[in-house]
Amino acid sequence: MSQLGAGSATADGYDLPPRDDATTPVEAGAVVPNGEGARVHLQAHFSQDWPWDTMHWQEDLWLKVQWQDDKGVWQDVEGWEGTLDAIQQKEDWMGMKEIWLADAQLGTGPYRWQVYVKDSERLLTTSEEFYLPSKGGDLVELDMMLEP
Repeated sequence: MSQLGAGSATADGYDLPPRDDATTPVEAGAVVPNGEGARVHLQAHFSQDWPWDTMHWQEDLWLKVQWQDDKGVWQDVEGWEGTLDAIQQKEDWMGMKEIWLADAQLGTGPYRWQVYVKDSERLLTTSEEFYLPSKGGDLVELDMMLEP
């Protein structure tokens, strides 16, 4: 896994893999491009027994987004990967990662987040499937639990 820059995805020269329309439940008329793009926000909640002294939230974890192709195979989305952007404490410790997408990707899916231990590439968890927003300016939020 290679680490990319802080900007997880940009509109310049970035296209998602080709999609079979049959796998996308959002009808074309429901997609409303407005030039704003949209965002997907992950909130990764750390378990009570997280090993903070041996597993750093930003250095040791690697996140990526995958999309499901028309054969049902999950493919990595190039550029939609990296470390957590920030961490905060509310009821529990929660790491956050956000990606931006251009209007061209509105309404596509399914996608999922995966979180790995960076050095060993051991998969920690996979999110539920989700679809990208169908309207520019919208936000999709996902929560997942991280356990060592």
